[in-house]
Order: sequence, then C-alpha cells, then structure tokens
Amino acid sequence: MVIEGREAASSMAETGVSNADNYSGDGVRRRSSASRALFGDVVQFIDFIAVIAISVGVAAVYHWFALQSLFDFQPYAAAGIVGATGLTALLRRDGYYEFDQLLSSSGNIRAIVSRWGLVILGLLAFAFALKISESFSRVWLFAWSAATIVVIAAARIFASMLLRSMISDGGVFARRIAIVGATKLGARFAEHVGAAENGISIVGLFEAGLPDNGDDQDGAVRGDMAALENAARNGEIDDIVIAVPRASRSDMDRLARRLSSLPVSISICPNTHWLDHTGGAITKVGAASVLSLYRRPLEGWGGIMKTAEDFVLGAILLVVLSPVLLLIAAAIKLQGKGPILFAQQRHGFNNAVFKIYKFRTMTVAEDGETVTQAQKDDVRITPLGKILRRYSLDELPQFFNVVRGEMSLVGPRPHALAHNHQYAQLIENYSGRHKVKPGITGWAQVNGYRGETSENELMEQRVNYDLAYIDNWSLWFDFKILLMTILAVVFPKNAV
Repeated sequence: MVIEGREAASSMAETGVSNADNYSGDGVRRRSSASRALFGDVVQFIDFIAVIAISVGVAAVYHWFALQSLFDFQPYAAAGIVGATGLTALLRRDGYYEFDQLLSSSGNIRAIVSRWGLVILGLLAFAFALKISESFSRVWLFAWSAATIVVIAAARIFASMLLRSMISDGGVFARRIAIVGATKLGARFAEHVGAAENGISIVGLFEAGLPDNGDDQDGAVRGDMAALENAARNGEIDDIVIAVPRASRSDMDRLARRLSSLPVSISICPNTHWLDHTGGAITKVGAASVLSLYRRPLEGWGGIMKTAEDFVLGAILLVVLSPVLLLIAAAIKLQGKGPILFAQQRHGFNNAVFKIYKFRTMTVAEDGETVTQAQKDDVRITPLGKILRRYSLDELPQFFNVVRGEMSLVGPRPHALAHNHQYAQLIENYSGRHKVKPGITGWAQVNGYRGETSENELMEQRVNYDLAYIDNWSLWFDFKILLMTILAVVFPKNAV
C-alpha cells in the first residue's frame, strides 16, 4: 500500500538521522546513509561467517585434543558453508533479518534454534545419502551445533541491545512519522505505532487541507501541508502516512502527487477496523494488494507439526500416566456408586461436536440445554472430586481425546454446548476459538483464567487469550504453555 514517489524518495525511505542539529550549508539537515535494511544485511553476513568459523574452529580444537597431526579443514569449511547458507536462508525467508524482528532478541533466539535444527537434520540426511558421514566426528557435530546456537544467540542479544541504543533519543535508526489528516483515524494510528521502544516517534498530525476529507481531530495539530513540506525538506520526517478515509479519489490523487516530491516514504493508513487486528498483514492476491485481517491458523507445516506434537507427546504421556489413571479410577469406584468417567458433548474444531472425557467429580452429569457451572464449595462436588479438580487430575482422560484427534494438548478449552451458545451471543469473536482443536490446557488457563467463568468480563478475557494464542501459535509457544501448566497444577489457582 505504498505510493511510489520519485527515485530520491524511495532511496531514502528508511534512512535515520544521527544528529538533530546536523544541517548542510543550504539549511537542509544532512541525513545518515545508514538504513534499517542495511543493519539486517550486516547481521546476516556476520551469521554466515560465524557458522563457518565455528565449524572449522571446533574441528581444529577437536583434532588438537585428539593429538591428530594431520588436519584437513576443507571438509569442515564445506560443511560450514552449507550450514551457514541453510540457516541464513531460512532466517531471511521468514523475516528474521527485518529491523523490527532484530529488536526482539527472544523471538530471534527461538527462530535460530528451530531453523538450525532443521539445517542439522538436512546435513545428516545429505551426509548419509552421499555416504560421507564417517568423515565427520559425532563429537564435532554436537559441539558445532551447540556452539553455533550459543554464539549466534549471543550475537542476537548484542544486536538487540545495540539497536535499542541507536533508536533511543532520536538515534540513527529512529523512525519519525508524520500523519497527514487531522482525523480520528490519524489519531488512532498514532496510538498504535507511537512506541518509543520500537524506535518510532510521531512528529505530529498535519491538516490535509482537502474540502471533504473530514478533518475532525480536536487534539493538537502541528500545522498544515506547507508546514509538513517544510519539515520533510528539513529532514525532520522519515515517513508520511496519509489518514484521510473520506477523501475522494481526485483529492487523494492530488494529495499523493503533491507529497511524491518529498524525499520520504509515503503510505496510506487502513481503516480503524483493520488497525484493531494485530494479526493483520498486507498480502498479494494475484497482482492486487489486500489487507488480510486473519490468516488461516496452522497453515503450511504448522498443522503437520501440531498434529505430530499431539499424537507423539500425547501417546507418551498417556502411557507414562497410565498408573495414575488406574489409581484414580479405582479410587472413584471405591468412593461409591456411579460411573468412573464423565462424558459431555462439546464443540471442537470448526464447531464439530465431540464427547469430552473426564474423571467424575460431581454427583450430577449434566449434558443438556442447561448446564450449571461448578462453583466454589459446590455441594455437588464429591470429596475426592475436590482433590481431583484442585490439581486438574480430572482432566487426564482427555489424553484419549488427544490421541483420537478430537483435541490438542494445547488450545482453547472447550465449553459445554449450552455455555457455547450463550457466550457466542454475548462476546464478540467468541466463535473464533473453534478455528483450531480445543486443548487440555491453554494460554488463558496458565494466565489464571480457569475454573468458573460466571461473569462475562472474565470470559471475554479468556477469549482474548485464546485468540492471541491462535494468532501467534508456534511449537515454542506450546512448549512454554505446557511448562507453565506444570507450575499451575503444582500451585493451583481458581480451581473449583
């Protein structure tokens, strides 16, 4: 959605300013030649060289300790080149050399570990296929793999710290944005992007001066189009964002032509509805650019990895926990009459109905149009049921649901059909929880939103966490939630 200006404008699109008082003789401030894109290229080059150097260095140390007189570095250099090419190509493809991604060291480290694992698996397959695996030591491979992760991760942390210092206080990589259109849309855009930690500062809102653009912002307005042009030519602005949603096509064309002469990047702000969707992105459909509000969850390899995670890890946990399952089943049977398991219909992926299994913890088994949620000190809960519910042991039979493909280990918790129908009418985007399989545990539960949800506000918060999980899913995210679940079970909160 970028309006192409003159060649000078595009070449200086994301250039930072190193000194606020650095002006040339003609009164126009000089701009630094450094750019955000250049920083990512430098980091990629360093990664490439580092992987090769670590491969050869580890091999040299290994041969020295093994007291081997002859050391041929070429095979290890070749392996390093292949590994470096694979790692940097995957990171570049997935956008981890982009400026905003480099600011987040934690996200980069997770990406490095996962992509490097894929590269090592590829190298092993390549070596076995060519029957050259015997030429390389297993000790070298392990040491190279571990050292690469440590060194590259440390470099990412340093790069993140360096970037943050260079964007603070108007540093060389700071990005200054001016908004054309003193509108509510412009003000909303400023709220969304004006984060100092991201190196973005809003220079101000400028009146577009169009007859029907609807300038309606009552807040501080820095000036008109003349003031905007003066600020841009003085080097005070890096980007201009047009926020005039009610402008006619002719007025927009006129405004774009006028701004295209300025040496800055020029973009159009989408509407407020699109701004509220943090998972949105600009994508291509054929030759047309569109604003994507939602992406298909678990697309590409995501669905395959999620299914493998559920089946493999779920089966292992089911076998490991089988003694506990048998012990709890026997305890429930000895407690008195009634079934061991409680089955209830719930909505799963794409609103498909399935039966969820739990250990029976109550004296009733409601599964109809009216289902009363369990509350604190509920008289319907059995003495053994209180213990099982407190430590979430009643949920263990759901591993059968996971292995059968009806549930996931991690995902939005499924609710009774009666509650689903009720909340779908009251809470916006509630049904979006069913875009993935429901889970035994979830992002909402480990953040304290488990147990009774009699208040709509609590359910809204739970839904927000569920939707955030769907939009940001990754294997690392699942593993994090599983680890947090263990802590939540050992130190339970909100359990009834």
